[in-house]
Amino acid sequence: MENAHFLVNNKLFIIRKYRRREALILKFKKHLLILLVIPLILIILFIIYNIFIKLMMLYNKKFINKNINLILNNINKYIIMCQKGILTNGILKSYSNPLITIIIIIYNSQKTIKTAIRSVQNQNFRDIEILLIDDFSKDNSLSIIKELKKEDSRIKIITNKVNRGPLFSRSLAVLNSRGKYIILLDSDDLLINENLFEICYQEAKNNNIDIIEFSGFESYTKLLKENGKLPAIPLYLKKKNNNNIIKQPKLSYYMFSKINGKYKQIDGYLCGKLIKTSIYKNTLKIMSKQVYNMKFYYGEDRIVNFILLKIANSFKFLEIYGFIYYYNRYSITKSFIKNKNCYDDLRFINFIYNFTKNSNESEIAVSEIFRRLNWTLKPGFNKENKNYFTDLLNSLLKGKYISLTNKNKIFNLIKKFK
Repeated sequence: MENAHFLVNNKLFIIRKYRRREALILKFKKHLLILLVIPLILIILFIIYNIFIKLMMLYNKKFINKNINLILNNINKYIIMCQKGILTNGILKSYSNPLITIIIIIYNSQKTIKTAIRSVQNQNFRDIEILLIDDFSKDNSLSIIKELKKEDSRIKIITNKVNRGPLFSRSLAVLNSRGKYIILLDSDDLLINENLFEICYQEAKNNNIDIIEFSGFESYTKLLKENGKLPAIPLYLKKKNNNNIIKQPKLSYYMFSKINGKYKQIDGYLCGKLIKTSIYKNTLKIMSKQVYNMKFYYGEDRIVNFILLKIANSFKFLEIYGFIYYYNRYSITKSFIKNKNCYDDLRFINFIYNFTKNSNESEIAVSEIFRRLNWTLKPGFNKENKNYFTDLLNSLLKGKYISLTNKNKIFNLIKKFK
């Protein structure tokens, strides 16, 4: 009986052991299934999300295209009106203390200047001063603006006795401006939103903002069309900071941000901005006459914009379409004159280095050299530019805040161009 009893117990023991093993296997299968199902669910959700995003993008594209067409239709009407010389506000009186000064530098602009000025005159915001600087034009530009002045006493004209270039002319205009804010407009560009000044001024006033930037259209083709159609105008609404107000110290890095240890240029344009006049005038003091008396052919606005963003207290980008920038590849700025462009870039880099050499930002100059080396610098080397370049590199080698890595790069560059 003992043996039988033992066998029974042994059998029971074996059965229990088997059942326990079966339970463990089932538990393992359950956990394995969960481990397989969760990634599968995540993959399905990821696919659904991507499909949703693509559908939303498609919807947004149709919505944006529809809005762009509406905007373009309004712009077309506005441009035709300006091109035909229609003055919607009639004869306009001057203001003793204008709120905004619009500065337009004119050089041989007889074909476009009237349209540009009309687009300013047709703004609903009237408390302005229109300051025109004729930079010794050789065409009929001066006669045209003198005629326009007769119908609008807000127009003031300054004439240069010799051609001084845009940097000096803009600086002279700013020093003579009476407005609390300044807007710069090129003589071949035009404003396309009649409420632009009102929107920008109220935003700057209500939130005490030093610089307001707005967007627009950029055209590589001829704008002037009698049928009102704008050919091939790519939209460049710049998405910047989601309409947030940027304040120092972040604003200091707006033009040159540091990405992965390297400085990258972001913004160097003066047009498309409402700028507090006092900030601009302080910028000119920092630059000194020695700088803005220099005649730049290429990229002179980068120097001004760099300092502006250093000393301004606040900045905001508004997602509004304010103007059309006409990309004229035959202009002095856009024409590639190798030696002159190279020389102007070297002077710009030299100024940036001297301005920042007592801080870590002095490496911005190094970054600019390598960023523009094959673009404007190397193609434009003649004997004088090459000597200037070498002198600049040697001064960077002595820089207190230039890293050892960058000094090695500069040293190798000097050997390469000896």
